[in-house]
Amino acid sequence: MAEPRTRVLVGELIDLEALRAERGGREPTPANLRAALPPGWALDDDHEHAKKDMRLLFRQGWMLAIGMLLFGAAGILFFIEVFPRGWSGVLRFVILLGILALVGGVVGPMITRGLSRRA
Repeated sequence: MAEPRTRVLVGELIDLEALRAERGGREPTPANLRAALPPGWALDDDHEHAKKDMRLLFRQGWMLAIGMLLFGAAGILFFIEVFPRGWSGVLRFVILLGILALVGGVVGPMITRGLSRRA
């Protein structure tokens, strides 16, 4: 049984001629090559080869969600004693949860979009 190759020529994964045609006959830049590579592949330092990207799982949103849950749970455990008891504590928790949803759902994507445009 043949072992899968972890380093291949970029031309084996993407159509370089089509990429050149998109750019009006100019050679594709490393950023163009990175964008055209299929998921799970990263451009090597020589810009002629691609290698299996072992960081694929760390680029997924589920890692962010798990991190937020773990740090949120740690924050709740840290601040549980300073929350008031009864309905006032529940109300304060709901307000803080609403602020977190606002920041995470509205402001977070705006910041991400701005940083992506900058890069």
